[in-house]
Amino acid sequence: MKRASVSMGAFAVAGMLILLPIGALAQQAPAETEKSSEGTEKSSEGIVHTVVAGDSLWDLSAKHLGSPWKWTEVWERNRFITNPHYIYPGIQVVIVPPGAREIVLGQEPAPAAGPAETVAAVAPPAEVVEPAVPAVAPPRVPYLEIKPADFVRAGEFSRKAPKGIGNIRGGKEPKVGFVEGDTVYLSLRKEIPAGQLLGVYRVRGPIDSSGKRPVSGYVTYLIGVIQAVPNVDGKPTATVRQSFEDLTRADLISEEIPAYTPVRIDPGADGIPSSVITGRLENKELAQGDFIYLDHGAAAGVAVGNVFRLFVPTGAEAGASSSSASGAVLFEVARAVVVRVSPDFSTAYVASGSESFAAGVSARRGIPAK
Repeated sequence: MKRASVSMGAFAVAGMLILLPIGALAQQAPAETEKSSEGTEKSSEGIVHTVVAGDSLWDLSAKHLGSPWKWTEVWERNRFITNPHYIYPGIQVVIVPPGAREIVLGQEPAPAAGPAETVAAVAPPAEVVEPAVPAVAPPRVPYLEIKPADFVRAGEFSRKAPKGIGNIRGGKEPKVGFVEGDTVYLSLRKEIPAGQLLGVYRVRGPIDSSGKRPVSGYVTYLIGVIQAVPNVDGKPTATVRQSFEDLTRADLISEEIPAYTPVRIDPGADGIPSSVITGRLENKELAQGDFIYLDHGAAAGVAVGNVFRLFVPTGAEAGASSSSASGAVLFEVARAVVVRVSPDFSTAYVASGSESFAAGVSARRGIPAK
C-alpha cells in the first residue's frame, strides 16, 4: 500500500509539470487587440474607432491619416454613413482596414516508401546559366505637388451665385471677423444637429471676363470650417474649427466640405484655346501658386490633370517658348494644372511660372514635343 501511494503521488506531480507550462504561456500571451481610452481599437484587423459625441470623420482623418482633408478615405470604408459631416455616437468606424492575411495551403503527403530497388546512377543535367537581365524600374507616374490644405481652397467659377443654407449673424465677442476658437451665432434656413461640420465660403462677383469670350459669373472658395454646438438662448451656435481667412457675416455657410484628391498629371492633346477669366483672389497680377479659372470645361474636353500653358504678348523672359496660333507672337510665362472641372469652366493651379500675368491672358492645353 505504501508503494502504491508513492506511485499515485508521482503521477500527480507529473501531471502538474505537464500542465504548468501551458498555463504560464496562456498568461504571457499578449492580447491581439488594444483599446485606447479614446475608444480606438488597434489590432491586426486594422483600426476601428467607436464614435463619441463631438467626433467627425474630419477629426479622425486628421488624427490617423495626417490631414483632415482626407476624410473621404474614411468615408469610403464606411459607406453606411449617410452624412459624412455628422456621425452618431456609439457606431464603429473603420479607419484603417485589416491587412492582407497569409494563407498556407496544405501539401499532399509523400507516398509511402516501397521495397528498396537498385537504380543506376544518373548524372545530373548541366546547369544552364541565364544571362543577367538588369532590373527596369517602372515609369514614374507624375502627380501635382500641392498641400491638401491648399488643394481644398481651389474654388470654382459658376454662372449663378451659390445660395448655401445661411450665414454668420454675429459672435460671442463683438468682432467683425472670426477665427479658430471663436463662438459664432448663425442664421440658418434648416435645422443642423449639434456636432455637424459646416463649410464657410467666400463669394466674389459678378465678375466679367476680360478675355475673348464674354463670360460673367461668381468665384466661390472655402475659407473656414465650423462645427455646430447646442443652441444658446435658442440661437443656432457653432465653434470655428478652421479659418484660412477671417470669417465675416457676408460669407456663405454650406453643408459641403471639400476633400483632397491626388491629381495625376496628363497634359492632354495640344489644343483647346482658352482665356483666364480671373484668379481666386482679387489680385491684379497672378503668379505661381495661385488658382485661376479658365473659360472652358468638360464640355470642351478639359479633364482634371490637363496642363495649360499661359501666354502674354509682351514682357516674356528671354528663352521663353512662343506661340503664334492667334496670329500674334505670344510668349509662355506659366503652366497651370487643372484640379477641378465643371461643364463650362475649369479651375487650375499655377504650378510653374517665369513672371506674373493678368486675368484675360490666353491659355492653350498641351505641352508641345521638344
